[in-house]
Amino acid sequence: MLEDSVANHYCATDVERNCSEALIYGTNDEFLLGLPVEALRTMGPFGGGMRIESICGAITGALAVIGVLYNRDNPTERDRMKEIAERFLSEFKNRYGCLECLCLKDKYRDEKKKCEPVVRMSARLLEEIIKVEESRRQFEKE
Repeated sequence: MLEDSVANHYCATDVERNCSEALIYGTNDEFLLGLPVEALRTMGPFGGGMRIESICGAITGALAVIGVLYNRDNPTERDRMKEIAERFLSEFKNRYGCLECLCLKDKYRDEKKKCEPVVRMSARLLEEIIKVEESRRQFEKE
């Protein structure tokens, strides 16, 4: 389950990972993406709402995953990737009320678990969207 894999990376005791890193590392593990460590490390600056409490790192991490999974050179596929990203953003905001780190921390951060609830929310939605997209692709192949 993606949510647990992502949370495990966020809560890891051996390496401190931010929300954005947790999403990319956890998804890489769960879906066996085989991303090189350099690609995973690119998400470091996006934690803490890009360090300025802007768009939440759990959201930017999920968007990075959408890019890895669905961004292709074909213009039609690129347009589809953009639609998937927009769906993720829209649904996240509808469910949780905002996209900004500061707002999400105010609403969901727990002193003990820190931002783990937000990381789990993002992973849960990301997995839902991936499942819908994969079902759609299977249907189109038939």
